[in-house]
Formats: sequence, structure tokens, C-alpha cells
Amino acid sequence: MRLGLPNWASRGRRHEYAGKPKGMNKQTRKPRLLDDGFITAPAYPFSARDIFGDLRSRLAAEHRRPMSFERLAKMLRRSKSTTYNWFDIFHHPHVLGFLCLLERLPPAERQSFIEAHCRAYPTLDDPRVAHAPGKTAKLLELLNQEAGLTIITGGTAFSRTFVFTALAHAASPADGRLPAAAGIDLHRSNLFVPVESLIYIDGDLGPDHVRRLTHRIWPRVLTSGAPRLFFNRVWSCVPEVREDLLRCAGFKHVVIAEEGASDMGDLKTRVSTPIHVLTISTAKSVPERILVNCRRVKGAKCPGN
Repeated sequence: MRLGLPNWASRGRRHEYAGKPKGMNKQTRKPRLLDDGFITAPAYPFSARDIFGDLRSRLAAEHRRPMSFERLAKMLRRSKSTTYNWFDIFHHPHVLGFLCLLERLPPAERQSFIEAHCRAYPTLDDPRVAHAPGKTAKLLELLNQEAGLTIITGGTAFSRTFVFTALAHAASPADGRLPAAAGIDLHRSNLFVPVESLIYIDGDLGPDHVRRLTHRIWPRVLTSGAPRLFFNRVWSCVPEVREDLLRCAGFKHVVIAEEGASDMGDLKTRVSTPIHVLTISTAKSVPERILVNCRRVKGAKCPGN
């Protein structure tokens, strides 16, 4: 199995920034005319550069920061030069053809098609998590602690992984020479947009497969310059790395997600830095909402509590 590993040691380069988000230039909407003045269908009014440029501007506006080609390349797991060519050079006739067919669907069906083929992008601003006043700020405050251990437990595999991924996305900056988050997630990223700086391993392929691949890339995780480490199901599936995780919690912020709670009495004697537990549950009145209760087990007071 070939692993797609994030490049934690990549060097920063000069950034090219998307300009202020704007609507597409109306002058580019004119269909291409033949020499005799006739217009040939489908006569799509936008160029590929228009489409990619508009998407880049919308991403910059949504993430509230410029979208450099370096940042886009990290999100796409492509080289910076390839990303630049995609956005500024290539004509992409297949993309234009796809949009020509998509626009023949009724608006509701068009939106349904897009939703069916786009994964959820977990963030702390998502209404499923940010329904309680001040909850996002409290979680960000916890996330920003310099060292310690945070355990995400309870709920369903979906809700735990949603909160885990949202925290990891929040820990990843738009640009930077070094990653702010690293780690391993043992779930297939078919439901959620993955965090580009994490390593994903298909946990459904069995414990031997998981342990072999985890040990293979473990040195890269431990030597990463990231101040925050994230591990989903690694604690239970690869118990031989637990000592390394607890040792890292002494000088980094380690976040683990597990179905069952660990032995807190044992952890308190082995971890000198703050320990917090995020217990996940579902709102009875609105099943789609994810409730997150923060409990301090040791050390600094849990934000907002």
C-alpha cells in the first residue's frame, strides 16, 4: 500500500496571494465568436482561469486569509508549480465540459449532486458543534495550550472523529514553514475532508496492517516540528507507542480520540502537564448537534469551566 505522507520538512517559498474576493469579470462572460459572427453551443461563458480564480477568492474569503499557491498546493497535495498551472495556465476543457452538463440539472438537483459528492469539512464553526455560546472560543483556548494531554471520548465514531478533525483543522495554519499539527488517524477519509498534515491509515484492514504502517512512519511523527500531535484510535490499536505519546505530552499538546476512557488515575501519575477530557454526546432534542463537555482532570483549569 502506498502512503501519501505530508511533507513536514518542506521549505516555505515566496507566496502569491489571491486578490480581494470579487465576482468574475463580466467582460470574460462573452461567448467566443467565430470569424463569421455565429456562436457555437455550448458557448460556456467562463474560462477555466475564471472558474479557478473565483474558487480561490471564495476560499480566501471563507478562511479569512490569503490563498497562496503554496497553501493551495498543500491542500491539494500537489507541487506548487502544478497548482499554479492548474489555476493560471491550463484550459481544462474537461472541467468546462463538466460544468456545461451540470448546469443542465435543475438548481435543486444540481445542489444535491454537489452535496452527494463533497465530504463534510469539520470546523469548530460548524453549527453541529458551535451551537452553544462561546463554545468555539473555549475549544480554541484549550487547543492553544503549549503542552498537555487532551482526550476525546464518548459519542459515536462519527461524532468523535468530527470533533477530532475539527480541532486538527483549527490547529493547521494557512501558511507556514513548519506544520502546526501532525499525527495519525486510523479512519478512512471518505466522510470528512482530511487534515493535510496528518497521516491517514485504513484501520479496517486489520490490526497487523495498522501496527506495521504505524511503526513504519512513527519516527517521522515523533521528530516532526509540529507543537500539536493528533492521534485517532492509535492509543488502543497500537498500545506499544503509548509511552512515546505520554512523553510527548510533557512538551507538546497531544490530542487523542478513543471510544472508551483511559485509566485517569494512571495517567495523572505519568503526565506532569495538564490533562483534559472532552466527552462527546448527542443533543436529545436535535440529534444532529454534537455536545462537547470539557473536564479538567489535572493541571490548568479547563477553559470556560
